[in-house]
Amino acid sequence: MNRLSHETSPYLLQHADNPVDWRPWGEEVFLAARESGRPVFLSIGYSSCHWCHVMEEESFRDPGAAALLNSTFICVKVDREERPDVDGVYMRYGMAMTGSGGWPLTLLLTPEGKPFFAATYIPLTSSRGRLGLMELIPLVAREWADRQEEIEEIASRLSSAVALAPEPSRDEGIDDSVREACFRELASSYDSVHGGFGQAPKFPSAHQLMFLLRHWRRTGAPRALEMAAETLSAIRHGGIYDQIGFGLHRYSTDAGWMVPHFEKMLGDQAMIMLAALEAYQATGEGRFREMAVETAEYVLRDLSAPGGAFCSSEDADSQGGEGSFYTWTPDEIRKVLRGADAASAMALWGVTETGSHGHGLPAGRSILSLRQGNPQRTPAEIGRIRKALLAARAERPRPPRDGKVLADWNGLMVAALAKSGRVLDLHALTDAARSALDHILSGMTLGGSRVAHSSCGGSVSAETFLDDCAFLCWGALELYSATFETRYIGIAAGLQAELDDHFSASGGGYYFSGDYSDPSLPRFMEVHDGALPSGNAVTLSNLLALWGLTGKPSCLESARGIAKALSGMARSSPSAVTMLLAAPSEESAVHTTVFGRRGDPEVEEMLGLLGRGYIPGLTVTVIDPEEPGSVHVPLELRDRVGATICRGGTCMPPARSPGELEQLLDTLV
Repeated sequence: MNRLSHETSPYLLQHADNPVDWRPWGEEVFLAARESGRPVFLSIGYSSCHWCHVMEEESFRDPGAAALLNSTFICVKVDREERPDVDGVYMRYGMAMTGSGGWPLTLLLTPEGKPFFAATYIPLTSSRGRLGLMELIPLVAREWADRQEEIEEIASRLSSAVALAPEPSRDEGIDDSVREACFRELASSYDSVHGGFGQAPKFPSAHQLMFLLRHWRRTGAPRALEMAAETLSAIRHGGIYDQIGFGLHRYSTDAGWMVPHFEKMLGDQAMIMLAALEAYQATGEGRFREMAVETAEYVLRDLSAPGGAFCSSEDADSQGGEGSFYTWTPDEIRKVLRGADAASAMALWGVTETGSHGHGLPAGRSILSLRQGNPQRTPAEIGRIRKALLAARAERPRPPRDGKVLADWNGLMVAALAKSGRVLDLHALTDAARSALDHILSGMTLGGSRVAHSSCGGSVSAETFLDDCAFLCWGALELYSATFETRYIGIAAGLQAELDDHFSASGGGYYFSGDYSDPSLPRFMEVHDGALPSGNAVTLSNLLALWGLTGKPSCLESARGIAKALSGMARSSPSAVTMLLAAPSEESAVHTTVFGRRGDPEVEEMLGLLGRGYIPGLTVTVIDPEEPGSVHVPLELRDRVGATICRGGTCMPPARSPGELEQLLDTLV
């Protein structure tokens, strides 16, 4: 066992019995490098990464490769989910050096931590134009011995260029012209055959779909709604969606959403739920409601962690190779189902004797996708068939699960579950959101409103990042909207205060790391959305919601600061910041106050209308006029239930009944 054996990260523990003398990230790595005069071999990956497993099995378990690594380098292994700050900095270096990124990420560093070589997956021996480790390491050893000073000088210049890169260019702010430009960019790259944007590989990028839905709500552009709805349907029908157990795989290797990389990530489940919920609110179509409910079913069944929170991911690989857990042969179907049921299942999900050709699967195995022209079986019959296959699949060796609890991804899932409970009137999902947030706040705090980024095996990390506070704040705000328990406003405000006190950039916006973070790493501002939305974009929406709920001018000023700080990027590359542009504007944020006592039928009917309606940027306060200290009640609403709606500094005449409120809501375009 190497030095990773005392870690708690499942990814690091997967490498604990490698013959490579791995070390965890820390100052001792660079101290050892300086003392030995050797460079550092930095390998970054994550537990459910397929190619990370390939490199580990192929190279890091090989005694010859390990001997070369150990004699040439100080070797350090990093879990990118546990240390996104390390990954964020060195991915920037990797992108600058190679023009692309991904995992496993491999960098060679000087003893001062400055990179001079970057790559992703490296094979054991050279093949197909890729230099193998067995050839690379001796080459590096010779170059380091002969040209160490020159290499260190090059690395120093590169490090300074990346670390000292200017913060995002500022502009006057974000207006509708920028949102229109984003819509045009997405429309120009839209795949009208398969849905989604661009060609293979395709990520679900739910924040892009949320932007389109909100753009349709703002402008009435029918094409925006069509692109979002078509893409969600294509994902739901494709192999990227687990047709038997539900939930979303990481991404599709082809343009048609048919052939996934099979890992499942908690954050992806949350975002696709949120997009499906907004599509349901926008269209009223049951298929989107079902997608959100199915995904929640998967998460609650397979990703629940002890204490109420959720694990981070399930692996792509299982016994038999990548995808073997999820794929089927006709014989396997016939062993579970009989006669017409077996025939219906194979027709419904495209299981054939030849299988899914050319995708690295064993012969005869089919990736399940939902076919058009389905056999004439009722939804109840299809549900019975699916459950029988799910029960049979549960007997297979499961893909390994990464049991880390990540505060940021749990925050997204809290938001998704709470919004599901509110929009779909499913109180069990609201309760699940409540339990997850309570677990994070009771077991993963580092004092005050500071939350630990990760927890695993009873050990809590010492790091906190922008996304932890931003995503948990979003979750708390959604829980308030679902329950109207004011304690959630206090939680959200505390998380935002942590960002204001420790993450603020002088020119507006927020750094990814706080002022108490690892001093060996340069602080950076995350602007672009990735597979998940940027923390700055989510914080913009959070601040506008807190402004509506608390009336604090500081929230509005901080929101304006984000918009101005990131507006230069929004104007130059609008489709790279779709979550930022999906946020409500100061003028479009809507606040509604319902006057009346909870439990009153008319009050509950009004809250139902507000909860189910598609009004992005809506905040709601409930005030009981009989409570001591209640604010002034409009004259028209004295002695009766009612509601007021305010937007852009203007308040509409009060609604005196649910019917009047519904009419007013219809005017909010």
